[in-house]
Parts: sequence; structure tokens; C-alpha cells
Amino acid sequence: MLHQALFLALFLGLLPLILVSPFAGVLMYYWLDYLPPEQVYSLTLLPGYLALTIGALTFTVWLFAEQKALPRPLVVFSLMAALLLWINVTSAYALAPHVGTYEWYRTVKVIGFAILTSQMMTTRARLEGFVWIFVLSTIYFSVPSAIKVIVSGGSGGIGTGEVVEGAEGSFFGDRVTLSVVMSMALPFALYLARHPSLLPERLIRYAKPAMLGTAASFLLSVIGTFARTGMVTGSATLLMLGIRSKRKLLGIFILAGVVLALFLIAPDSWFERMDTIFDYQKDGSAMDRLAAWKWAWELVSKHPVVGGGFGVFILDAGHIPGKPGWLEAHNIFFEMMAEQGFVGLGLFCGLIAAIYRSCGVVQKRVRGRDELVWTADLARAIQVALVAYVVGGCFVSIATAPFLFILGSLTVGTRSLVQRELSATVRQRLPVASGAVAQPAE
Repeated sequence: MLHQALFLALFLGLLPLILVSPFAGVLMYYWLDYLPPEQVYSLTLLPGYLALTIGALTFTVWLFAEQKALPRPLVVFSLMAALLLWINVTSAYALAPHVGTYEWYRTVKVIGFAILTSQMMTTRARLEGFVWIFVLSTIYFSVPSAIKVIVSGGSGGIGTGEVVEGAEGSFFGDRVTLSVVMSMALPFALYLARHPSLLPERLIRYAKPAMLGTAASFLLSVIGTFARTGMVTGSATLLMLGIRSKRKLLGIFILAGVVLALFLIAPDSWFERMDTIFDYQKDGSAMDRLAAWKWAWELVSKHPVVGGGFGVFILDAGHIPGKPGWLEAHNIFFEMMAEQGFVGLGLFCGLIAAIYRSCGVVQKRVRGRDELVWTADLARAIQVALVAYVVGGCFVSIATAPFLFILGSLTVGTRSLVQRELSATVRQRLPVASGAVAQPAE
């Protein structure tokens, strides 16, 4: 009961802040989205409606209180908006509308609020606050999970009750998805270790060791999930961190040491689980994935434009022997292709490419600008997290989870801020460059 009372006190205490700044509502919304109170805090008060209430209040206050501006890059914003419109089109032609309603409703909220969030990412404080919410929410699962792995010596595995998992019903829920989330959060923890501008001066010196410890807890938790997807995604994240490091040779040596330490910690049961990656023909879940992908391709071949709509994978029930219930795509690309057709898949892939490219543009434009080095580091962290999402998404159905769209919001905010800063600098230098002399005010 104590944790429920603390949650309610914090929630009610923060609620009035939305009237002062709607971005406070953004942070509260994602806090409730990542850690839904009914699952995490066992709070049944208005289940499922707290986040919706916060979202509606945030939108209303933003509509009347904040200045509106055209976001940059427009392509990322436009692709998110186009995808939001397209899922409504495909839902009108859904092959299994009776089971797809909830997923449609959830996805509309996810993309719609990400678009609203991108409109409010106007300052460094807001961008960093958004990152903090994601990292802190992930810490809620990673720190106790890392302790569990250390105390147990990494022993356990599937079916032992010791495997690391998130909260059932949340976006961080099952162990496979959680392993992808941990890998995505890792570059943001390292970013906060370098640029903790929101912390009081007396706490900044503790930020780096705290965030490095957080990063270590993410890696330990990935091992504790016993998810092969986590091993692949975590490896891709570490590889990208080495490649994207400013001092690549040093970064590669450090990451090699981290990998060696993790391998020394990992138990034999973990290695036995990972060995099935290379012997997938004998692994039932791997063959189920291949069968689901084949079924998705056959479906979209018959419905290439609009696909089958949300919930279409229920029609695959019974296709795999011994699997009579609900099936999933187990892959973000096959998921989008089967549910939203080739048009939806194109918008989805275009969004991924646009986010990565826009982050590259940010890094290129701020080169040599010391005051904007934090934007380059944030853009680099977004790219690494995006790679983790794509690699992990090849094995788990998270296409309509908020992870890609929060990266889109961060990208829009970072690129827009950089463009404003660079434009302001050009305007300040323009009179000098043109030979004009400022006249004294009379």
C-alpha cells in the first residue's frame, strides 16, 4: 500500500504543473505509458485512463498556451503523420476487425502523442527531460534485475522463475522486448553521463559514475533475460557504440573489455541458450518465426496495398501445428507488411531511414560548434538506439510500440533546435558580413 500511496501523492502533486507547462504532461504521460500503474504499482484506480487523461489535458493546454512552429525535419514529422492516417485507412479494410480494435486504438495514441511531443521539443531542457524519463523508467527494471543476476551468479534460465522480465501488460513487458529496450536505453545513459545539464551543480559530478553503473545494469539485465534477441541486439548496440565513438580505437578496446567481462559473468545455461541461434532448425520458436513470416508474405501477396489490418495474425491460428492460439509476426517489417500492406511498410521504412539520416545531418551541421556538441552526441545516441530497435525488431513484434516514435520525436526536436540556433547565428553575423554598420539608437 505504501508504494501506491507514494504514486498517488506524486501523481496528484505533479498534475497542476501541466497547467503551467504542457511539457510536464508529456513527461507524465510517458512515465505512465512506460510504467502503467495498474501493472507496476497494482493500482486499479481508473485503470488505463490515467495516461489518457494526462494526454487530453496536455493537448488542450498546448493548443491554447504554446507557440506553434513548423517542425524540422519536416520529412520525419510528415512520415509519422502519414503513418497515423494510413493505419486508419487499413483499419477500414481489416480482415479481423473484431480483434484489431485495441491495437488500432493503442497505435493511434502512440503515434498521435509522439507527433504532439515533437511539437513541444523546443529546448535543451525538454529534450534532456524526455531522455531522463526513458532512462529512469528502464532503470526501474534494470537495477533490481542486475542485482538478481549478480546475486544468483547468473544462474537460471527459461522455466526456472529466475529469468529477468518487465511488467506484464506494459510496453516493457516480456523478457525479449525488455532486452531490446535495455539495449536502446544504453546509448542514452551514456549520453546523460556526459551532458546532465538538468541536475543541480552539486550532483553533476555524480552523474557520470551513476550513468555508467546504469549502463552496466542494462547489460547485466540483458544477460538475465536469457533472450537470444537480447544477445544479438546488445552486440549490435556495443558494436555501434564502438563505431560511432569519437576515439574509435579506445572505444573498441573498452567495449572489448566489457564484452569479455560479460562473458565471464554469464552462466553455462546462458551459453547453451545462445548456442541455439546457430542451430535454429532444431529450435521450435525459431521455426515458428519462419512459418509466421512465410504466412505474412502469402497474406500480403493477396492484399498488397492495405494488408490485413490490425489483428490479422489471428487468422494464422492453427497454421503451425500445436499453436492453436494468437500468433505474432515476430518481426517489425513482416508485422507492418501484413497489417498495413506495402504502403504502410514503405512509410515505416522511410521513417527509420529519415530518422537516421536527420541525425547524421545534425552531427554534420554542428561540427566545430562547441556550444552545440551536446546535440551531436544526442543525435549519435538516437542513431545507436535506432539500430538496436531495428536489429531487435527483426525478432519481436514492436512495430506499433512507442520506441520508434519517441526516437522520431527526439530527432524532430534536436534538428529543429539546431536549425534555430544556426539561423540565429547567421542573422547575428549578417550585418557584419554585408558591411553594414549599426546605427546608434536615438
